[in-house]
Amino acid sequence: MAYSITFYCPDSHLEYDLNSIEKIGAGGGLTARIRMAHALSSLGQVVTIYNHCPQEQNINGVQYVPADLARKIDTEVYIAGTSGDGLDLSSMNGIDLRADLKILMVHGVDPPNGIDLDKFDYVYALSNFVRDRIVTGWGIDANKVFTSYRGITDDYFSLMNSEVQTRDPYSIAYTSHPTKGLTAAIKIFTILRKREPRFSLHLYGGYRLWGGAEKEIEHIPNLIDHGLIGQRELASELQTISYVLHIQDREEPFGISLIEAMRAGCIVLASSVGAFPEIIQTGQNGFLIDGKSSDESTHTAVSRILLDLSKNEDRRNLIRKNAVHSPLSWRTIAAVWIEHWNWALKKTSGVEQPIQKTICPACGAEMLLLPDGSHCTACGRYQKKSVNS
Repeated sequence: MAYSITFYCPDSHLEYDLNSIEKIGAGGGLTARIRMAHALSSLGQVVTIYNHCPQEQNINGVQYVPADLARKIDTEVYIAGTSGDGLDLSSMNGIDLRADLKILMVHGVDPPNGIDLDKFDYVYALSNFVRDRIVTGWGIDANKVFTSYRGITDDYFSLMNSEVQTRDPYSIAYTSHPTKGLTAAIKIFTILRKREPRFSLHLYGGYRLWGGAEKEIEHIPNLIDHGLIGQRELASELQTISYVLHIQDREEPFGISLIEAMRAGCIVLASSVGAFPEIIQTGQNGFLIDGKSSDESTHTAVSRILLDLSKNEDRRNLIRKNAVHSPLSWRTIAAVWIEHWNWALKKTSGVEQPIQKTICPACGAEMLLLPDGSHCTACGRYQKKSVNS
């Protein structure tokens, strides 16, 4: 089933398209919209995206159009989203819009401004954590919320990446915006260096990740600031690094950089905040860390785990193997969206539903089986499919 699909995002703080995020890099919201547009196109869908792009052009089957040219949109599936510029969707009110399904693609815990949320048939949350915030704080009926995780670009990584001969067992990466936890990462690194001088800390992203001006990082031995690099290059570099730190107080709505690190074979140590507990199982595919990111006790606890791991290759390899298989690909997520639209529009589905229905453990309603797992049709909660199922 092929749909005509239109993405709309008026954000103008960064100019971007597929080429720019691959060559230069970008934040999670921009990345998610571009990756989903291209994943849907790769599955035979007809996709147009109105955004702050350099020019009107077709890139790998996706038609890019500057957002300020959106006057009239006639499409089967309309997907609006904002992740910057004050989360302002008021420009959507001036569009002559016709669509069979209108979807709000959510990138965080705050609702967009300037738009009546009742205009949308569904609100797509990027985690159960965000789903809960939407239902309790946005005034949205739970049955209009659909939870769908973010994905990774599978062809950036080795098919099986649990073993990389060039991986440095003392290398650590920080891949987020500096405000999320860079200070904690540097303090943990400083503790480690006193015990084991072979540890190194690699910084990726920086203030340019969200369109800001870059700031110089203090010089510390074995700390390397790589700056903002393209996503393909970042994936390649992560495949040589052993650990990634996400020690932060910010309640992350999801964490694309976290699952990219996992798929690259890195062992992730992340604070137990936001959606991270949905992704990481401590000691299995990474480590969840309790405590504030500014507390010395937190820094000490993380440094001890890293020191222990640096001395235990068998444990590293087991956790790495589990981490590699944890994330879902963008193509899988795109297939999930298509099947949800089939269900919502009562079209023929490619996913056979089991005779014995799965019941939502939270509300007792029937769950819809899709390629990524089970989705509650009443409360919107998502239950990920087991890797072995």
